[in-house]
Amino acid sequence: MQKLAKCPACAGAASETKVVRHFRSGNRGDILFTQLVECSCGHVFTNPQPSRDELAPFYEADYHVFAGAGLDATSIDRLIVSRSCNGRFNHVKVLSGGRYLDVGCGLGMMVAAMSRLGMRAQGVEPSPIAARRARAAGLVIFCGMLEDARYESESFDRISLYHVLEHAHDPVALLRECSRLLKPSGELVIGVPNYNSLVLSIVGSVWSALDQPRHLHQFRPVSIRQAAERAGLRNTTMETESLVEHVESELVRFLRRRMFVPARLTLATKVARPVAALLAGIGIRSGRGESIVARMEKISSIN
Repeated sequence: MQKLAKCPACAGAASETKVVRHFRSGNRGDILFTQLVECSCGHVFTNPQPSRDELAPFYEADYHVFAGAGLDATSIDRLIVSRSCNGRFNHVKVLSGGRYLDVGCGLGMMVAAMSRLGMRAQGVEPSPIAARRARAAGLVIFCGMLEDARYESESFDRISLYHVLEHAHDPVALLRECSRLLKPSGELVIGVPNYNSLVLSIVGSVWSALDQPRHLHQFRPVSIRQAAERAGLRNTTMETESLVEHVESELVRFLRRRMFVPARLTLATKVARPVAALLAGIGIRSGRGESIVARMEKISSIN
């Protein structure tokens, strides 16, 4: 565990933070006691932070991101239809023949979809388990951390970081490397859980996006902007997103853990679905959706 002296988002003194939550996280006998602290800038982060070695047992084969079904043409095509709008797929603007990089690509869903949409797509994934499965599907995947790939500067038209930044020990350093790799006319799309979300205010500590100890950071729109500016990036648009099925799963978890209502019963009766649809709609309209989606471009100099 490493005690941070500065806030990872604004670089202010971490001594001025306040503790907002305590966690005891276990995985096959590996137990970590962690706490979330909040900086005066609004950023929330784990301090002290577990090392990569301490976190390794929490990223094994049973981690839900790596345990999904394999990719096939039918499922990718279906996903493209459901997540495409105004020339963008899953918020990323498609550029036929352009170079696309998905950082923390998991099993390679975005890489496979962008390839089918005509981009020269590849991914970076630190997990050997996930990288092996993505490569087996015929995808171009670098296994390791982004900085280890040593891509040429200004070599990508589009880069995406979907639910990756909250796992990074140094989010500004990761964003700075993305800025280096991005072409002057390129775009970086970031997706992170929203610590201002409406659902979090309802379900509290059972919110799945807290995900201790894996999630080292809990971003708000203001802290995303701060981290991006320190990395040489300018925020062009920012919105929040809520998917009804995800909100429903949060409500099901809340009912099971706090009110002991069996999850099977809640899912079978669909009793939470109308409430989830209502909350998702309110969250999106109020800027308090479950996830923040931010688009970034390079700026000429880093402050």
